[in-house]
Amino acid sequence: MEITPNDIKFIRWIAHKFGYPLDEMEKYAYENYIPIAKPEVADFLSFIVKLKKPNNILEIGTAIGYSTIIMAKAYSEVSVVTIERDINLAEIAKENFKKAKVEDRIELICGEAQQVLPNLTKMYDLIFVDAAKGQYMEFYKELKRLLSKEGVILWDNILYKGYVVNEKNVKHKRRTIVYRMREFIEILYQDKTLYTVILPLGDGLAVSFKEE
Repeated sequence: MEITPNDIKFIRWIAHKFGYPLDEMEKYAYENYIPIAKPEVADFLSFIVKLKKPNNILEIGTAIGYSTIIMAKAYSEVSVVTIERDINLAEIAKENFKKAKVEDRIELICGEAQQVLPNLTKMYDLIFVDAAKGQYMEFYKELKRLLSKEGVILWDNILYKGYVVNEKNVKHKRRTIVYRMREFIEILYQDKTLYTVILPLGDGLAVSFKEE
């Protein structure tokens, strides 16, 4: 997702609320066109971590570590495994973890999530997905396998700039992703082992709760 000028004031409030180094990170993300969690999604992430108090979190899509730090700071006993395919962003994220003094509770794996996920064996209480939208379907089965009983998966940007619910003015090159996201949402709702709702936060946040 893209950060717009209208987001900046709210993001700065979020960054101030969560503390250093997030204030620097949001400025860096904006100036370098790096996607980070929308302000309201960032706030919800902190809320759900504080509420659920997960032991283990899995994140797909680290970028510069903005949402990773927010989750790590929300609960001092949580451990986070986060996956990032861009080696340059991964190095920036590692430095940010040190600045935030949470590096001892975060494991960053640099690689393609499709290749990393099959090798993970630990169960996770909370999973946050903020990666390439066209790949959500590919992550789906592996993430269900890794989700603990009564665990939660958060799928960010599920409505893809609003195009998923309103196809008007969708450029041809984006239609494939729109159709794939619609199909993915339908699969989530039909899955009897998950209870899923879509919240109007940011670009749409799907919350899937594991029922057994």
